[in-house]
Amino acid sequence: MNNVFSPKRFGKYFLYDLENAKNNFGLTLLILGLMPMILYAVFQLINLIFNRTLIINADGFIPARISSGIICVAVATFAFGTKVYGSITDKRAGSSFLMLPASTFEKWLSMVLMGCVVAPICLSILYVGSDTIMGLLFPNSFGTPIVKMPFYDILAETEIPVDIKINYTGIAWGNWCWYMLFFTLGGIYFKKGKVGKSILVMFFLTILTSLLFAAIVGHFETDWVNDALLLNTIDEDPEVAIRKIIGLGKALLYAQLVILLGLSYLRLRTIKH
Repeated sequence: MNNVFSPKRFGKYFLYDLENAKNNFGLTLLILGLMPMILYAVFQLINLIFNRTLIINADGFIPARISSGIICVAVATFAFGTKVYGSITDKRAGSSFLMLPASTFEKWLSMVLMGCVVAPICLSILYVGSDTIMGLLFPNSFGTPIVKMPFYDILAETEIPVDIKINYTGIAWGNWCWYMLFFTLGGIYFKKGKVGKSILVMFFLTILTSLLFAAIVGHFETDWVNDALLLNTIDEDPEVAIRKIIGLGKALLYAQLVILLGLSYLRLRTIKH
């Protein structure tokens, strides 16, 4: 068991991995986390140069804030795995990685925790913190801070009127983990063009999945297939149907995460230089 996992050894490796992540992605993470401040300063500067005035309409700044948030999350999930762990596909860096005093399981566990727990927590603290500071300092031109926005009230108004509570935070974190694990796998698998090739693989997998789904529905319209794909829920009680659909969505997400976790571990275990 000590050859697979040792708490003391894992702790030392995790701290090393944390330092490595800070060195390779710390600056990028800081820029992404401070994006509300950077974006606000850029918008005000451009408006001052061309219109000789400052932005005082906070509503007009909301689309830019939403877009920047989405872009920051996308950049973080696309680039983190490649920048922090992509070097292990290189001969010299990869050989050094293999020689580190930790088991494959410990390296894999640290990689998963770094991408799925540490990175989102750090990005959230930085982004929400900078957004809150700007909202408090410039409420009329920047707008309401994220932490004070009635997101759940808005979602409640659009929610299907049945007695079902949806864990939006869990959904967001699950999708973060999926993208993070997918692009990290691409970063430790491909030697060049890591992000681009990963996007191409995702594109082809999406097409393949859609074709398989269409083929199953179109050519095997049996009762058990319809039940499995929840195609017979239309005439059921809405709450029962929605619960089945949510359950299927969770099952598919969990299955995909398990596959990505398994492939990542297999890659680390079989990598050679």
